[in-house]
Amino acid sequence: MKDKLLELKNFVLDLIFPPVCLVCRKRIDVKNNDSFLCYSCFQKIKINNAAFCPVCSRRLPENEKTCHEGSPFILAAAGFYGDEILDPLIALLKYQKIKQAAVPLGEILSRHLENCKLLLRSNSPEGQIENFVIVPVPLYWQKERQRGFNQTDLIAGCLSENTGLPIVKDALKRTKNTASQVELKDKEKREINVLGCFEVVKPELVSGKNILLLDDVFTTGATMKEAASAIKEAGAGKIIGLVVAKV
Repeated sequence: MKDKLLELKNFVLDLIFPPVCLVCRKRIDVKNNDSFLCYSCFQKIKINNAAFCPVCSRRLPENEKTCHEGSPFILAAAGFYGDEILDPLIALLKYQKIKQAAVPLGEILSRHLENCKLLLRSNSPEGQIENFVIVPVPLYWQKERQRGFNQTDLIAGCLSENTGLPIVKDALKRTKNTASQVELKDKEKREINVLGCFEVVKPELVSGKNILLLDDVFTTGATMKEAASAIKEAGAGKIIGLVVAKV
């Protein structure tokens, strides 16, 4: 009975407030599309099919080793800054607090991982993805309270639904209330700003695990590098820095 009432309620709400695409604002059919993004807009996104070296941005043909051996991670960026669909979606979630934007972003990231074949499945009957967990890059607690949520946590939830990978949120903590990286244009200042700002407080959650270190964007890479270094020191295996867009 409750399911029928809920179905009726959703039907009435769709009549009064028809669902629309988050980007182009055209009406969408929720029965065949639950991503809040219309088919036309989704098709416009140029989803990458290769990973990158986080130091020099060179594409990695085998999606395995970086050009610079000192890097603790490889970079998987679904798209680039300037994308006519990705940019508005990121802004809607991060600055306008439209949480539904996390749904298509999670779908886009899962498509990117499939394109790159970065997540290998085991030979078990269940075909589990080998030993990977999702670790969202945390905000400082004060900033998260001000915003009301961590946008990366929301994207992680949607990515987890698409991939079946577990989320580990309690291992990595942000210990410093750093200035916004957006306000700092100089690469060196960005690196100094986030230096030592992450700590792994529960190393048992990442030790021996392969990590999808998730953030929304990648510019100079200073934040991702600091987070990945902390996780690597805690005993993590392979680390993939996964972002929606890079420069």
